[in-house]
Amino acid sequence: MNFEAGIRFIVFLVIFGVTNYLMMLRRYKNDIKKKKCLQQEKISRLYPKGSIIF
Repeated sequence: MNFEAGIRFIVFLVIFGVTNYLMMLRRYKNDIKKKKCLQQEKISRLYPKGSIIF
């Protein structure tokens, strides 16, 4: 009985860890997208439309 409970606990920990990792990975990707958009907005403010850059 204890062996079975131990196996179930380990399986639970693995499933919980994988879901937590996937959520963190999704959040990290969203943060990268937001930072990239903010960076592009800041750069576009430096160079307004109609200006010529050589």
